Amino acid sequence: MYIFEMPEIGEGVVEGEVVRWLVNEGDRVSVDQPLCEIMTDKATVQISSPRAGQIQKLHGRPGDILKVHSPLVTFNLGDAAEAQRAPAQKAHAPAPAQKAAPVAAPAPVAAPAPVAAPVAAPVAAPTAANTIPAPIAARMPRPPGAPVLASPAVRYEARKSGLELEQIPGSGKDGRITRADVEAATAAPAAAPAPEPRALPALQSPAPTDGDQRVPIIGLRRKIAEKMVQAYRTAPHFTYVDEVDATNLVALREQLNRIAGPRGLKLSYLPFILKALAVCFKEFPTLNAVMDEKAFELIVRKDVHIGLATDTDAGLYVPIVKHVDRKSLWEIAQEIQDLTQRTREGKARLDELTGGTFTVTSVGNIGGRFATPILNHPEVAILGVNQIHDRPMAIDGQVVIRKMMYLSPSFDHRVIDGAVAARFVSALKNILENPQSLLLDLR
Repeated sequence: MYIFEMPEIGEGVVEGEVVRWLVNEGDRVSVDQPLCEIMTDKATVQISSPRAGQIQKLHGRPGDILKVHSPLVTFNLGDAAEAQRAPAQKAHAPAPAQKAAPVAAPAPVAAPAPVAAPVAAPVAAPTAANTIPAPIAARMPRPPGAPVLASPAVRYEARKSGLELEQIPGSGKDGRITRADVEAATAAPAAAPAPEPRALPALQSPAPTDGDQRVPIIGLRRKIAEKMVQAYRTAPHFTYVDEVDATNLVALREQLNRIAGPRGLKLSYLPFILKALAVCFKEFPTLNAVMDEKAFELIVRKDVHIGLATDTDAGLYVPIVKHVDRKSLWEIAQEIQDLTQRTREGKARLDELTGGTFTVTSVGNIGGRFATPILNHPEVAILGVNQIHDRPMAIDGQVVIRKMMYLSPSFDHRVIDGAVAARFVSALKNILENPQSLLLDLR
């Protein structure tokens, strides 16, 4: 018998929530086979088996909080020789699962406070010495349903390169995937079929029954709930609503999309809004800020990193568009398109989901006139962008049809006064009603 303890998932992490088990009691597992998914305040990680053997007991059910070094899985090792060949437990520190969930979620969601994330080192370019020739790799297919064998470091390199381990032929013992295999696959990405996105479980409607049914609130949905409560209790919210005549913005977007079409890019309204925000922050820097609750200080950020609330099968995530103030409309549009797509597919990196200074939440494509979003704490402001709709307006004594849109930002009233909020929204409105100025740095 061998008791596998909850490993140390990351610096400062002392506990984690069981999101789901990937195996059952009585199953026989191999080394490196995924056992479960654990969610912490920083990420969702996949725990792999350190030994080969039969699972005797799973400690904890989905939704349970387990402490680091508490029992996780009890194994019946069986073959002693096989167990002796297995690596030690400490060699199997878990790597973040493909849907890393350092969730930052605004209204209608809330999110964990941004955490510092180390930037991953670049992947070394493959060389003749470490690259597996394609004909050799092609002769080493993995049987359907066979476990994927790879060390945590190799799994990390594969995720960083946007590769699915199941699609990489392994050249090591028993088909184990090596770093050289990942580098070879990176050098020839066209040979790998497109991976199927895998979503973590979100709160979903239960199957119809004759009576009431209890739906566990676990994983990402629990984190969202906790952060919503934290944000709403910590910061006194107020929402300021104003309307924007978006007629010129709609016309400019349609004009630019005729140019962008041949480039394979379609402009949404978000690049204009993000660029306009960056301009406004020059006049209203305290809106691009976060609160240090312990020191009770407002940290005004130099960099403009704007988060976008993104709906996924797993719940709400907020990928961050970094350095918005340094980028053109085209660059922002390309990054939004790439970043939100990879977030929905569960391929966004941890550093792309943390470190925001301001958040935008938009449900205009769904409907509704305006909302009262909850702050993405510790940020001090969040912008709600709503549906553009035709409405009769009186202009110069004439009733004309204009394309109108409501903006509904919320603010932390401890540090943002109503007058400041009103002037900020007025400045943002002026830019969006005259968006041609945003084209001055178009590249």
